[in-house]
Amino acid sequence: MLTKETIMQIATSEANAGDFPKVVQGFKAAGVTKYDYIVATGMYVFYDAEGAKVEAQLNGIPKEVAAESSVDAITDAIKQAQAGKVDFEKFCALAGQAGVPYWHADLVGMLVTYKDRNDAVLKAEAIPNE
Repeated sequence: MLTKETIMQIATSEANAGDFPKVVQGFKAAGVTKYDYIVATGMYVFYDAEGAKVEAQLNGIPKEVAAESSVDAITDAIKQAQAGKVDFEKFCALAGQAGVPYWHADLVGMLVTYKDRNDAVLKAEAIPNE
């Protein structure tokens, strides 16, 4: 069963945004199939295969979201995160500056999609297995 406590334990194991693949493996092991991260509220919404939903603040800190979206800006933010150059809070700020109100992580398909205000995909990025 998906619980806030389990989710919290996994999420706080991330030292920097470059540790994301390890965190994803922890979420998958706990039964999470997908989640959304809402930049403006700093909230996660986790789902399991049975449709159970857990909302949690975790390490999220609300960030302002720019009105205009930029594929180049979110691409640059992702590159910085993958290189371990920014922590999660900084990545969220960069995503907000790129006009990304939320991203959706599909842990079955191993794909993160960064959306704009019209729910269009700005960038889709494969989640590395390690």
